[in-house]
Amino acid sequence: MKVNPHMHILLMGGYFDLGTLYFGATYEMKHLPMPASLQKNIDYKFFQTGHMVYVNPEARAALHQRTAEFIRANEAGQ
Repeated sequence: MKVNPHMHILLMGGYFDLGTLYFGATYEMKHLPMPASLQKNIDYKFFQTGHMVYVNPEARAALHQRTAEFIRANEAGQ
């Protein structure tokens, strides 16, 4: 993001994920070696699931919806 400050990141996962821990993932993103002003380019979405969010039908639908929203909001030229 230092090179391209228009880049956006969407971090999604499960609150109960034992492979990619919730606090580990958010800690890493909040401590990236970049200007603090670029933190606004990082979006977070967590679900009431474990590592495989897509196993839960409700979470899978929300995962799909949030991904589509992120893509639409960050299409080139917007």
